[in-house]
Amino acid sequence: MKKKRATKKAATKSKKRPVAAADAPIIPRHLWTHDGSEVLILKCVAKDGKTYGNFQWPLTVGAEIAAPDFTTVAECGGGLHGWPWGFSIGDGKEPDWAATWLVFGALPADVIDLGGKVKTRTATIRYVGDWMGASAFVLAGQIAWVHQAARGAASATGWSGAASATGWSGAASATGGRGAASATGARGAASATGWSGAASATGWRGAASATGERGAASATGGRGVASATGWRGAASATGASGAASATGESSLAGVTGLYGKAQAGPFGVIALAWWNRSAARSEMRCAEVGIGDGSDGKLKAKTWYRLNDETGAFKEA
Repeated sequence: MKKKRATKKAATKSKKRPVAAADAPIIPRHLWTHDGSEVLILKCVAKDGKTYGNFQWPLTVGAEIAAPDFTTVAECGGGLHGWPWGFSIGDGKEPDWAATWLVFGALPADVIDLGGKVKTRTATIRYVGDWMGASAFVLAGQIAWVHQAARGAASATGWSGAASATGWSGAASATGGRGAASATGARGAASATGWSGAASATGWRGAASATGERGAASATGGRGVASATGWRGAASATGASGAASATGESSLAGVTGLYGKAQAGPFGVIALAWWNRSAARSEMRCAEVGIGDGSDGKLKAKTWYRLNDETGAFKEA
């Protein structure tokens, strides 16, 4: 009997401890493929598809492109540049919210991290459209990356920190340059504070807030609220009766769901959805914010606007 006990004890000791999820290595953003085989990268180009050096990008989904000057050196130049999964927008290039936005896919082996933006040797165009559409295209993968990077942490402080909260009334906060926060579930709240922070709240009545220069906030779900405070911030609310607020100069606020409201800072842009009854379809309406007081004939700054149900015209909310 004693011999059997000793053998059982030895066998127990020899068992390997299962690897916990927290022990798994965090996949960096420039290698993250989510549910496919590609890293998805955002980029803004001129209306005709041209960028620096008169380089021509294809504006057709499925088109393939290669950088003729590609180098493996981890520095700007020699490749196709962009922002992986919509993180670090503004790094290396001022974003033009009214420009044509692309999402291109690249194999992880071809992607080189440049500290915020990335570059790749070859790519395939996956999306062509506006900023909000491009952001929505990569949103699921962006949230998934935050989840795997956060490992259950609700708060992250420091450079490139990531925080994720999943569940009803969850809260996530990331403080520091290029932080990312994601809250998934009804009434979740996500906050990213710092340069180029990204905050995403998914679920009914979620709230997302990005504070700092070039911050991006996205709220997905009915009655979501997205707020970006800082120069050239971007706020997007997807869902009925959503609200988007981007109060910094040259900012963008948009709601793609019907019956939403939005406000933006001086020289910004507001985009709202409207139901065109005669055509029986949903349409987007965009308008510029001027110097701020409305004297230039444009929308007022830091003023809530809705769309008239009958005409689709902007009106103060």
